[in-house]
Amino acid sequence: MAEEDATATETETRPCPPCRGTGRIVSRLGGSAQTVTCPWCEGTGHVIAGHDAQAAKRGGAPPDDAA
Repeated sequence: MAEEDATATETETRPCPPCRGTGRIVSRLGGSAQTVTCPWCEGTGHVIAGHDAQAAKRGGAPPDDAA
């Protein structure tokens, strides 16, 4: 049980690789550079376990694994 707690704590405190823990990234969509909230960590700067950064672009929640 202690190993599971350590893994969960490590994941929660690990910096988000795409934004390097800043919570912001530079997007060049549309031609010009803009600073936007990181879709992988939702601006927290930390890894969110099981988070799907592309779900919003698909129009909702991640697909249901049970289907």
